[in-house]
Amino acid sequence: MEYRSLSEKAKPVLFITAAIQALLFAAVPCAILWLAMFDGAVLTKPLCTGITLCLCALALAWAVFAPIVRFRRYRYKLAEDRIEIQEGIFYIRRTMVPIDRIHQIDIVRGPLDSRFGLAKVTVTTAGGTATMRFLELEKAEDICQTLNRTVTRKLRKSQGEDHV
Repeated sequence: MEYRSLSEKAKPVLFITAAIQALLFAAVPCAILWLAMFDGAVLTKPLCTGITLCLCALALAWAVFAPIVRFRRYRYKLAEDRIEIQEGIFYIRRTMVPIDRIHQIDIVRGPLDSRFGLAKVTVTTAGGTATMRFLELEKAEDICQTLNRTVTRKLRKSQGEDHV
């Protein structure tokens, strides 16, 4: 089975998330720098202004480019024996979860997800969790049902083999 990309519906959520991250990244240091500007030193004002402008430029670049890169790199695959999730901006993280290790499957929707018709599928194993993010709600429910059927089938098969 091929890797699947995200739906176009995920783009607004990615941009809103990146804008919030950029705002938090820039707001606190800029506020501290602007407060430091009023200590009376001659070099403080130009230095603080320069650093503030650099932080704002970095935050703006993050808000514009991070969602684009994240959208292009995010991939997931449901194979017969495993789930694979690939994501990242600077570092690419590839998560593989064996289907026979799954204990629980959840569909999670935050406020932004609900607003844009998206959901997350969180798969819990004994070793941790893996999350498929930014999925259309219908796709998330379909994945949840497919995984549930596959896990149930494998469980019944293994119990049948144990009783033979």
